[in-house]
Amino acid sequence: MAITVANAPINLIGDKVAVQNNLAVDDLVPFSMALGASTAGGNSAQLGDTVKVPIYSATGDATDWNSSTHNYGSVDGTQGVTFKDVAIDQRILKTIEIDEMDLFKVDVAPILSLELENVARTAVDRVMALVTPTNFATTITVGSDTAFDAGKVIDIRKEAQVRKYNSAMRKLALNVDYSIALQQDPVINNHNTLRPVDLPSNVILNSFSKFGGGLYESENMTSANNVVGFVTNGNGIAIATPSAYQSNDPSTTFEQTTVSYNGWDFLLRRTKDTDTGAVRFTIELQFGFAVADELGICPLISA
Repeated sequence: MAITVANAPINLIGDKVAVQNNLAVDDLVPFSMALGASTAGGNSAQLGDTVKVPIYSATGDATDWNSSTHNYGSVDGTQGVTFKDVAIDQRILKTIEIDEMDLFKVDVAPILSLELENVARTAVDRVMALVTPTNFATTITVGSDTAFDAGKVIDIRKEAQVRKYNSAMRKLALNVDYSIALQQDPVINNHNTLRPVDLPSNVILNSFSKFGGGLYESENMTSANNVVGFVTNGNGIAIATPSAYQSNDPSTTFEQTTVSYNGWDFLLRRTKDTDTGAVRFTIELQFGFAVADELGICPLISA
């Protein structure tokens, strides 16, 4: 199999790196995100800018039609969009170096793919650190993973704050141990004779637990303060990324391209050490995040 050499066109290398079926940033799907954001003035957001991430809500019952007082011209005031200011102030990167004598021996694509995962995981760890009882109004104790099963998932819905979440937006995220425990529950496992049903596609569990926004296994869930998961309506944490990275100045300093994954853009740069002849690659991610609504997440703790 042909290898991707370090002096191949930078766009080709970027295409080879962006082949993952999953990446750590998938753990951030339950949150509100503005990826490739713009500033309030409509310009491409860059590092240092503050952008507005929309937080959506709609409550209240439908009411009867009335031709004079409640018709097509009547607008309900129970829905709204608020905007959370998020500063794009995080800039993280990983750099590798390939000796010039190894340029045609080393396949840089798998190395850069591994480093892409490391950069993504670092970002996720920082965001997940916000999922603590001190940042949110309601915390739910679920006990140990050895006793966690489908019944405990249903019990979570007894919490008043969880019941306030629209069922179509209600999301449950669990760390790996609790996710595995749930999938090993006979109530779940016995519905598939070949293997345990994957958590996100478990129609059986979704049908009675009413987490219409999805169930997620988070490999990068925080473990601080005994947190093992969370329930959210998607409005608890806001995340933003820029729509433009810095360009070369002068243009001969770096060769660069973007590596895209599910809306996330990572900057891939290459430069040469003129003293040693070595080639360096850097994968960079810029982003920002903040607590958006203290009622928007219920952390789950073991004790």
